[in-house]
Amino acid sequence: MLARQMMLPRLALRAIHTTTRVAGGQEFYWGPAKAAGRELVGYGANGDNIYQDRLDYWYPAIRFRKEDSVIAPIRAKEQADWKNLSAEEKKLLYRYSFRQTLSEFEAPTGYWKVIGAVILSVLGLCTYYAVLLNVYVYPELPPTFQNEYKEAQVERALVLEKGQFLGAPTKYDYENQKWK
Repeated sequence: MLARQMMLPRLALRAIHTTTRVAGGQEFYWGPAKAAGRELVGYGANGDNIYQDRLDYWYPAIRFRKEDSVIAPIRAKEQADWKNLSAEEKKLLYRYSFRQTLSEFEAPTGYWKVIGAVILSVLGLCTYYAVLLNVYVYPELPPTFQNEYKEAQVERALVLEKGQFLGAPTKYDYENQKWK
């Protein structure tokens, strides 16, 4: 099953955001221009120094945020024992390194409602257009489509083809006036 981030609704609305979509299933991508000044912490998915949230490779090459005066003292505390850090400081460290957690990354967004509304609207407009064409544009059905006309055509063909040994007359009983 495809990850939720790779499905159509997310792709359709991703164009609205300021980030760009690149191949490989990235949810969030920053190229080198936006990544300037961020700490390099690893190799990344393919060796590029870019930040990207991905489901298949969850470890970006650089940190999500730049180093500032808020995180600098916590980073110094991070070098010592982690038991000395509070839960809020650990969360802040995480948020400076990553944009979102894995559960946030995989959370449903509700875009299916927008896509469903668009599909139903298009179907409604198509139905309205078809009814409009049937009422105002197309002519009434010709008399050749009526059952009485079709039955008369069959009787005419039976009379004209009487005596032939192939086709419909071979399956018609002319004495009793009914099909065999």
